[in-house]
Amino acid sequence: MTRRFVSVWFTRWPTDQWRRRNKVATLSGPLALTLTGRGGVRLHAVDALATADGLRPGLLLADARALCPGLKAVPADMAADGAALVRLAVWAQRYTPQAATDGADGLILDITGCAHLHGGEEGLLADMGERLGRAGLTHRLGLGDTGAAAWGWARYRPAAAGPILPTGTRAWASLLSLPLAALRLEEGVRDDLARVGLRSVGDLQRQPRAPLVARYGTGPLRRLDRLLGLTSDPVAPQSPDPAWQVRQPFVEPIATREAIEAALLSLLRDLSVRLEAAGRGARRLKLTCFRTDATTQDITVGTARPVRDPPALLKLYRERLDQVEPGFGIEMMELVATGTDIFTAEQAGLAVGGGDAFALSGLLDRLVNRLGEDRVGRPVPCDTHRPELVMELAGGDGVGNLCSLTLPPADAGGPLPLPQAGEGRNHGQGEVPPLAHVSGRGRGPSRKAWEGEGENRGPSRKAWEGEDENRAPSRKAGEGAENPSDTSTVPKPWPKPQPHRPAPSRPRTWRMEGMRPLLLLHPPEPVQVGDALGWRGRQLAIDWLEGPERIRPDWWRARCGPTRDYYRAQLADGRRLWLFRTVDDRGAWYLHGLCA
Repeated sequence: MTRRFVSVWFTRWPTDQWRRRNKVATLSGPLALTLTGRGGVRLHAVDALATADGLRPGLLLADARALCPGLKAVPADMAADGAALVRLAVWAQRYTPQAATDGADGLILDITGCAHLHGGEEGLLADMGERLGRAGLTHRLGLGDTGAAAWGWARYRPAAAGPILPTGTRAWASLLSLPLAALRLEEGVRDDLARVGLRSVGDLQRQPRAPLVARYGTGPLRRLDRLLGLTSDPVAPQSPDPAWQVRQPFVEPIATREAIEAALLSLLRDLSVRLEAAGRGARRLKLTCFRTDATTQDITVGTARPVRDPPALLKLYRERLDQVEPGFGIEMMELVATGTDIFTAEQAGLAVGGGDAFALSGLLDRLVNRLGEDRVGRPVPCDTHRPELVMELAGGDGVGNLCSLTLPPADAGGPLPLPQAGEGRNHGQGEVPPLAHVSGRGRGPSRKAWEGEGENRGPSRKAWEGEDENRAPSRKAGEGAENPSDTSTVPKPWPKPQPHRPAPSRPRTWRMEGMRPLLLLHPPEPVQVGDALGWRGRQLAIDWLEGPERIRPDWWRARCGPTRDYYRAQLADGRRLWLFRTVDDRGAWYLHGLCA
């Protein structure tokens, strides 16, 4: 079978894209896009009106304004133009899987074996030209046996010639009449060849090869062989064909939600059959909707476990179908499983609550797909003493890797070991978690001490200034911080893993000292302490307070801040706060948490 290629050249690509991005249908005057180059700002691209006025790319903007005072000049956005061309190459895969960008203003398509699906080569070019024209893209098409032939024919063919070249050597007569620019030679080589009288492809083809190679290298002859089909000219597709892909084209474009859901359910069923045959399940799915205006829309969902149940996957997509804007209609839908995993069958428990693992998996999938992959995870402790930094979310890694957020095994009893009462003291050497995640588990003062009764009542007002005997005493290097409010607790060794739970490589637990607030302020807010507590422009009367609990900085880090003395305080209106004072020359006070 003879290979056939289509080259699409967008003659006004930068200016057409500027009109599409800014939704400008027509302009009263010429348009030019500019870039800063040698000698100042120069024209990067011009539209048809600017070309008619004698403007061309590379001209200085000052000279262009002198020639055309009504010129509208705007900066070019080459990154946006390149991204739009990539999206258009993906759209062109509706005609063939082998479609890719070709330079900064073109596409190349290998349509071998695909033309009959669109009524032959003439029908394919007519359909493509009609769609690109409706999208407002000025273009020229060329079709030949090689990508090089199609490229040269689309750009340099005579005005009266058609876009389709005949097959085999019958196309040589047309190709040999093209100028040397059709070979895509470097400008210097092309000028050298023109200086010796070689101005067309035919002039080059009629010369002996040995002298040409000796003088100009092998580049011109390699380009010539590709143009004439003597050597292969493969096309690398814009993206490799995914292994798990199903498509659904429509005879008439669809635009209603019911039709979109029905088509999506059909795609999910087809994909599920293929996954089941391979013993795999989907972890990430991407739905692409091809609209009639040559644009696409992508919707991606992920799962915590391998799934191939069409109704369950459809439920995940239903929460995002509102993002689909069909416009004038969707002409094709494509579903790709970009991430799969081995599917292991599991028996759900027969007792009530036996399917909790499956329910948790479904809940996790809905939360992640609704809130975002970087906003859902499980808390894990970090190596720091700072209360605001002791926890991070595992699973939401900020780069959209949902597959890293996996559920714990059924016998693990949960993703985190929680502390038990009296399990140990922090004293600035372990982790102090914010109780927005874990609360009420640490060993704290007695009820009387918290209510301010008995001998455990908080210190006097002098304790706020560090002048009382309750001030945190100094300690030797390597010892824990002192907490006068609780001196009876004896530190216990690191907890051992339970027999029913596999021993981790590095046991980690949530450890805390005393009570912790339910809400942490990050960053802590500065306050003024005197006769009252000054916070956010208000003076709040203090009923009682107790402390301090000293938390030292991380000695293994540089510039980690001063030591902090934490206090628990109750206001006259009953609200309870968590304050700290920096142990340095400033002695600044901060509000770090709000209790229940």
